Amino acid sequence: MPYRSTEVPATAFAITTVNVPDRLDLRDMDDRKLDEDTRRRFDLTAFRVWAPRLFFIALFAGIAFVLLEVLDTWRTSLSAQQLSQRLTSSIGVPVEIETSRFVFSPIPRLVLTKVSIDHKVVLGEVSIHVGTRHIAQALQGRGWNWGEAIVGPTLLTMEQGNFLIHLLPKLGSALPGSLSALRFERIEIAEQPWLTGSWQVDVSREGGAGFAKVTAMTRSGASWMRFVLTPGEQEQSVHFQMDGQNWRIPFGASFPMEEAIAVGDISPTSLEIHDFSLGGAFGAVKGNVSGKFDGLWSLNGVLEAEGLDLAALVRLLSPAPADQDRSKSETEEVIQGNASFSGKFEGKGATLVEAASATIFAAPVQVRWPVLNGINLGYAATRPGSTAGTGGGSTRFSALSAVVVASNGSVSFRDLRGHAGALAASGQVDMAADHSLTGLLHVELGATRVLAPIRVAVRGTVSKPEFGR
Repeated sequence: MPYRSTEVPATAFAITTVNVPDRLDLRDMDDRKLDEDTRRRFDLTAFRVWAPRLFFIALFAGIAFVLLEVLDTWRTSLSAQQLSQRLTSSIGVPVEIETSRFVFSPIPRLVLTKVSIDHKVVLGEVSIHVGTRHIAQALQGRGWNWGEAIVGPTLLTMEQGNFLIHLLPKLGSALPGSLSALRFERIEIAEQPWLTGSWQVDVSREGGAGFAKVTAMTRSGASWMRFVLTPGEQEQSVHFQMDGQNWRIPFGASFPMEEAIAVGDISPTSLEIHDFSLGGAFGAVKGNVSGKFDGLWSLNGVLEAEGLDLAALVRLLSPAPADQDRSKSETEEVIQGNASFSGKFEGKGATLVEAASATIFAAPVQVRWPVLNGINLGYAATRPGSTAGTGGGSTRFSALSAVVVASNGSVSFRDLRGHAGALAASGQVDMAADHSLTGLLHVELGATRVLAPIRVAVRGTVSKPEFGR
């Protein structure tokens, strides 16, 4: 059949280029789709394994970063050079620090060595403590928050101490506000026999005045003494408040005072103790002291007492042995009664210590209810020919007075005058620094008895007086 057209005639069959997958192809496609779904799905098992590891890695990385930042801060702001410059600028005098290092054992602290202040004072070591709370605050990015600063053992003169006290208020702006306390572990005062021993000194902030309050304390057994020091109103002066217990005065009395209180001001050229009180079993004495330096130190002051127990004073001067009966000891004391006096003292010396040691005190003394033990003067006066002298016993006076002159540990009872009815006694008794007695008493019975006056020698010691002709 001839073709009239070039087109292919349509039939019931069609040829196509689309590939129809067979069963193997379909399975392969399903496997690929499952793999893709598995890859897209979150693997909880792997997360549980790696999440803690990644967390600790991140944490350690953060800590390392902070520590590096902290170390970098320390190398710059806490270096010896930077600290020296900062302190010099703040307190107005040259400060040089030899080294600065951070130490973690036994406790974390910043250690400064050989801190020189104005070439006048050198502090061997200063440790600024950092507690765990302070380290945590630093790691949180709040900066350093310091604890307390501790100065190692130091030897200072009085002049150096005065210099440091007047610098302390300026440290308020020089040191961080978090540094609340400055403590000297152990201070010894050079060339000051009054202030021997080891002192612990604490310096605390006083509001806007910076480090203006210094508390110095020394202790030896039951004895202690404490000073509270602040800069005085006058230039280079220091105001002080002193209190102590069982404190032994460095001159004068040879026994400790149960209580001691004093308030005053001191400078390199002056001393003013406005009020002081020394007390014990004998009672209390009080007074004031004024001192000036003009080539030599000169001291003068007032000392007074009311109702001083002479028996207790004798017991303190010469305490009875531990195995001796107290009642027996009281009957053998050289004198009993209550004394009152008000007198003045003065002294001069090249130093304050020498001036105090050379002080001379003089005062009229009145004694109420006086009793002289060891001799019955009335009995002795009625037997002027007797050579035995004493006969023991005691003499009760209705009145007794004297002028007391004390210096360098010795005491002189001058112009002694005692009355017991018609009996009159006068004379002088001296007590040396070792408590030995020497003296002479003149005793007479007055115009009513025709008897010549007798003389009674006083010897022995305060604890064991001896009377004779």
